[in-house]
Amino acid sequence: MKQKMICLEAPFHSPFEGTINLSMTAKEAISSQPPSHKGFLTIFQDESGLGAWNRRWCSVQDNKIYYWLYPEDEVNQNKQPHGEIDLRNCKTETVSVASRLDCARPNTFVLVIMAAAQPGDRTSIITESNGKTTQTKYLLSADSREERKQWMEVLNKCLQSVHSWNH
Repeated sequence: MKQKMICLEAPFHSPFEGTINLSMTAKEAISSQPPSHKGFLTIFQDESGLGAWNRRWCSVQDNKIYYWLYPEDEVNQNKQPHGEIDLRNCKTETVSVASRLDCARPNTFVLVIMAAAQPGDRTSIITESNGKTTQTKYLLSADSREERKQWMEVLNKCLQSVHSWNH
């Protein structure tokens, strides 16, 4: 839209007098609708005090990663997700490849989630709880480098949306 704006009052020594032509274009830099993505990820989880890698079918929706045992469980209305990771509580600013010190498994990235402590929260291999807050460090591994890049891109868009819109 083009519109002429007339400067009616300007100080005597102002370089602005007369007519100013202004052309502006506006576009949404970040979608208010969070991205979605589905596929397998292998998640490092605490099982009875020991760490275990479990392959899960994951779906990013509404700024959360939901995960099930099998892809068909997602479409089955009677099956609740096996778990979820709420990206609105993500302390990680930008998802990146896990350092070799954190994990030697290839195609792994890290998400750190900080939430208010719940009754029963305890410190474990992946969780630290101080009574007020609980921090969980999720190690997520994709099947290939290309899939890892896709997951990281989607999750970074989600985090950008979360931080921009304060979801």
